[in-house]
Amino acid sequence: MKGLIIKSTGSWYIAKDKRNNIFNCRLKGKFRLENLKLSNPVVTGDIVEFVKDKFQKNSYLINKIIKRNNYLIRKSNKKKFYGHIIASNIDQALLISSIKNPFVKSGFIDRFLLSCNAYGIPGIIIYNKNDILNELEKKKLNEVINNYKKIGFYSTSISAKFENGIKDLKSLLKNKISLFMGNSGVGKSTLINKLCDKVNQKVSIISNKTKKGKHRTTFSEMFEINNKTKIIDSPGIKTFDLFNINRDEIKDYFPEFIRIKKNCKYYNCMHLKEPNCEIKNELGKSIWKRRYKSYLSIIEDYK
Repeated sequence: MKGLIIKSTGSWYIAKDKRNNIFNCRLKGKFRLENLKLSNPVVTGDIVEFVKDKFQKNSYLINKIIKRNNYLIRKSNKKKFYGHIIASNIDQALLISSIKNPFVKSGFIDRFLLSCNAYGIPGIIIYNKNDILNELEKKKLNEVINNYKKIGFYSTSISAKFENGIKDLKSLLKNKISLFMGNSGVGKSTLINKLCDKVNQKVSIISNKTKKGKHRTTFSEMFEINNKTKIIDSPGIKTFDLFNINRDEIKDYFPEFIRIKKNCKYYNCMHLKEPNCEIKNELGKSIWKRRYKSYLSIIEDYK
């Protein structure tokens, strides 16, 4: 039998076949992906083959993962040197962000975008909670959004609570499988509730003390807006550490660097302390200083 994994709890998986039949599955033996060490071999979005479990009633065993079109991965928080696949077979990845209650760090956003580039997945930034911003904050947010757009990343601001921007977002999601990611408290669950009529995700509450959200989504799950439009909701995460990407490759996943790096003195310039580096010459002009600061921070991670 063959089915699509629509929910992953880490030990049990729910698969759905083309007739919308539901199967509770677990792994048969150990799985590996391209010799990578993984904390979760099977993920939401996977197409799998499975058979009946002879020893457990109403249970099935996954014995094969159909080759993935793509996947987004980060370093596992629980197992050192292991990767954690967030989702597979997706058309785009949306980072639900905010600049207030909670404030999402630019380094987190840029690590997400870098990983999307590295694994060939369009990365999109959606800033939620524009309803709680004052005029100065709205102006600053618009500047950030415009800077990302200049680089080539789609970005916009919405209010899930008051459904501001939801219509345009639905158009962006139409006929695609989209991964939703974000820090706890950014309003990801509220947004999914607005997009999917039959879904009732528990909403995270912001702590008055820390101004951060508490985890509500504890596992990855796929929801349908319609037959052709699907959302994969992932648990809120605090950090996004890169996995299986070499230090020397980092510069190649910043699109704004690619356009002008040919003017650097050295063909293999890392844009750090090298003389006549065009990236450094363009800081504050064609190169956004905030992004370059993220680049330096990512490079520092490899020491």
